[in-house]
Amino acid sequence: MTSQHTKETTRKAAEALQEAVRQEMEIKAKFGQQAVVCGRNGETKVVSAKYLLQKMKNQQGDQGRNTKKEER
Repeated sequence: MTSQHTKETTRKAAEALQEAVRQEMEIKAKFGQQAVVCGRNGETKVVSAKYLLQKMKNQQGDQGRNTKKEER
């Protein structure tokens, strides 16, 4: 396996995992459930799935803008 192939496989795996987490957060948000996340200091935090889903969408939008800048 080449280094490039390994990077591509890792990227695809990370994208698949992110998509699975996003789908799960959408389901939890619809039912008004909460999710456990790791806080800044490493301690666990319980937050609403709706809040977390919105935060994930905002971060994804920010990444899209950064990618477009890099392409220029």
